[in-house]
Amino acid sequence: MNKFGEMILTLRTEKNLSTKDVGQAVAIPQSRYSELEKGIRVPTDSQIERLETFYNVTAGKLSALLKTKQ
Repeated sequence: MNKFGEMILTLRTEKNLSTKDVGQAVAIPQSRYSELEKGIRVPTDSQIERLETFYNVTAGKLSALLKTKQ
């Protein structure tokens, strides 16, 4: 898992949501969202923007986590 995955997992669990719930809300298939949390896939810029909006985090906060050392 990478820092990005850890953050979106934390944000999701704080809201008591499933990966399916979040995936549907941000138009990302549940399986893809799960892979993002596990660090298997790298999100697109569009996916990052939708997740930042959904989780109400500062623009660029999640994308910055992709650039930090694991």
